[in-house]
Amino acid sequence: MSKKKIVKLQSSEEHNKLIQLFYENSPEERQRLLTNIDTVLCSMLDLEHDDLPWLNPNQHNHKWEKIMTNLRLVVGKIEFEAAQKARSVH
Repeated sequence: MSKKKIVKLQSSEEHNKLIQLFYENSPEERQRLLTNIDTVLCSMLDLEHDDLPWLNPNQHNHKWEKIMTNLRLVVGKIEFEAAQKARSVH
């Protein structure tokens, strides 16, 4: 018997986790947050927006896509935690 290769779906689990972080926001706010996250990634890593795999698909290899998707999730989590601190309930 041969082993079957597991194929990952186009909609990544990391992206779904990122969207779940901001589920309370409106779609417009969510889009603004994602754009801000992309801007932070580009400025941190000295990249152009075309270098982001979700904005320019089929131009990057699988490893680059995975690294960038995970970094986007990390930056999103930092943004989420910062927003939670700012919205503390008294």
